[in-house]
Amino acid sequence: MDKFKKSELLNALDTVFKKEFKVGLNLLKPQWSLLAMKVSSSTATNTYGWLGFFPKMREWVGERQIKKMQAQAMAIENKLFESTVGVPRTDIEDDQVGLFAPMVQQAGQSAAELPDDLVFGLLAKGKSTLCYDGQNFFDTDHSWYAEVDGTGVAKQQSNLTTGSDSGKPAFYILDDTNAIKPLIWQERTAPEIETKFDPSKSDKVFMEDVYLWGVRARGNAGFGFWQLIHRIEDSELTPEVVQDVLTKMRTLKGDGGKLLNIRPSVILVPPALEFKARQLFESDLINNTSNPLKGMLKVAVSAQIIE
Repeated sequence: MDKFKKSELLNALDTVFKKEFKVGLNLLKPQWSLLAMKVSSSTATNTYGWLGFFPKMREWVGERQIKKMQAQAMAIENKLFESTVGVPRTDIEDDQVGLFAPMVQQAGQSAAELPDDLVFGLLAKGKSTLCYDGQNFFDTDHSWYAEVDGTGVAKQQSNLTTGSDSGKPAFYILDDTNAIKPLIWQERTAPEIETKFDPSKSDKVFMEDVYLWGVRARGNAGFGFWQLIHRIEDSELTPEVVQDVLTKMRTLKGDGGKLLNIRPSVILVPPALEFKARQLFESDLINNTSNPLKGMLKVAVSAQIIE
């Protein structure tokens, strides 16, 4: 194969692979946006000093009331991720490129699933990872203070319910009606595909006769507003448990004692609880009587709820 023809073929191949990568990116609808708000990043680490302030309006009487920034802040450091596809030069010379298009599509799909992997992975860590207020993200003793500036007497509130049936799978109730979310997906660099097929510039091509297409992305996930999600563990999924959690969430307060107006809207369950959740929130009847829970919460199911 002459040099000109090879260059032309490789450029065409690069175009095809980038197209297939884009197809892969859009094959599935990720679920991370249910839990996380997307924040664009332009540095190695983002610091979220504003997480201590759940935004609420107040009547403007006299001068503006300025809340002091709390000492706690969350810092999320971006991480680097990659996925690489190697195509033997001989397969390109023998016009076997079509065999590798699905691999590139899969690389695109994996890149699209990266935020899901990182965001849902936080759920299992929430009981042992501190959030902005110095408590574990899922905890029974988050504080609110008597004064709007975060001073005064502290009172406790919870976003964690633990039952007595050890081993029952955890599930979550959350409020997804806000611009803000319980978690953060921080994107530094969106997934992009790069090529290496010049033997003079790549040892891999020269030494192993393999062309490379690599996917690169930067970002990370972190904890945001604990008030918007409640974890239930070691407990049956029953109307009584749900009602108790809904009451806790709807009565959460911010500093100064102002209700946060949390609106629980979604129940997030693992596949093992999907049938039970749909019975409770999608059926017209329960035990041959009218179901008061129908439509109260949307059912979301994720196999990524891993304990």
